Amino acid sequence: MKSLCVSAAMLCLLSASAPAETIRGWLACDRCTVGRAKNGIFTANNPECARKCIAEGAKTVLIDSDHKRLLYLSNSDAAKPNIGDYVEIQGSLDSSANTVQIQSMKMLEQGVSKCGRKAPH
Repeated sequence: MKSLCVSAAMLCLLSASAPAETIRGWLACDRCTVGRAKNGIFTANNPECARKCIAEGAKTVLIDSDHKRLLYLSNSDAAKPNIGDYVEIQGSLDSSANTVQIQSMKMLEQGVSKCGRKAPH
């Protein structure tokens, strides 16, 4: 009986999920962001380039400029429609692994390519 109670308690602990956290950032590929992040740059990337890199096998990341970090998405398929956009994610954060599991997501700002635009005078 005692081992049954211990097993039930362990099962409850394992099935309990961490509370969802709210994180905002730009969805991008790790190929184009890791080098920039090492140089302290945590801004949006070119959406078209990010989509292409991810299609070629790059990992999807969330650029969290508020906390100056990159978070790898553990369920990146959930983010596919919004690559390049600024989003708000509700999810489970694993700070030690720099990952986030998306539970829900909403777009806050659509990403726009800034390549070829002239600087304002």
